Amino acid sequence: MRVVCPTDGSPRAAAAIDKLIATFVADDTVVQLLAVAGGRTRPLSRQVDGGPAPGDDERRVERLMAGERERLEAAGFTVESSVRTGHAADEIVVFVESTRPDLVILGARSADGDGHGYSGRVTGTVARYSHAPVLIARDGRPIDRIVLGYDESPDADTALALLAALPYRGAPAVAVCSTWEIGDTLLPSALGHEAALHHRAAPEDLAESRHAGEDIARDAADRLRREGLAATSHARHGRASAELEILAAQIGADLIVVGSRGISGVEGFLLGSTSSELVATARTSVLVVRS
Repeated sequence: MRVVCPTDGSPRAAAAIDKLIATFVADDTVVQLLAVAGGRTRPLSRQVDGGPAPGDDERRVERLMAGERERLEAAGFTVESSVRTGHAADEIVVFVESTRPDLVILGARSADGDGHGYSGRVTGTVARYSHAPVLIARDGRPIDRIVLGYDESPDADTALALLAALPYRGAPAVAVCSTWEIGDTLLPSALGHEAALHHRAAPEDLAESRHAGEDIARDAADRLRREGLAATSHARHGRASAELEILAAQIGADLIVVGSRGISGVEGFLLGSTSSELVATARTSVLVVRS
């Protein structure tokens, strides 16, 4: 497995490396450390008196990379390192697209903005435009419990296959969650309250959707169990991003996983909205997978 791990010297970036070390086996895993010098939104270049001189910034990057390389190599990982100059989000996306890793793990500040780390704009851009799976790490804890949002789409299938294939140190338990939303869709809301009343789902529609959601989640959980992972199935009525966060909080999940086609026009916006919302608001770490 090849993993790109951008680092900016912040505690959140260090926590992402902690999560990588604690969760995945080192054998046959190559970690590509990436630092971006000379850009914005980085603790590396922050200084009260106008910022560091270019040479100081480069030396700071070199010291940072050496320290993180030492930590990873001590844990048994093979490590490569690269330094790029420019804006963090742009350079990370370009680097990931040129190297095509199996996974990107990116340390980020929590949704309420506490601490230092890559900003929501940086993490959102990387998750949206990277074709490699992107793990937004909110903490350094190992991944023991996972919530997988699943809807039978090709993107969800890709996410499921990735979960089954990742080289974990342990055997995380996966809660597969299928969600549906009836009577509260974008169109009725746009028509106004009176019109929306006529679009509310009948009880039989809700029951049919619930049974379909239960079947979808159960089939996905069965597939994961055949791959050797402990898995349970859940079906919920409501907005997908909210229901996935609620389930994650209830079971103490370390990661929420969703598939996403990204954002492109109206269709892409609707398909990509769940992953975008989770990247922006979830307190739990989030893995976004594109097919």
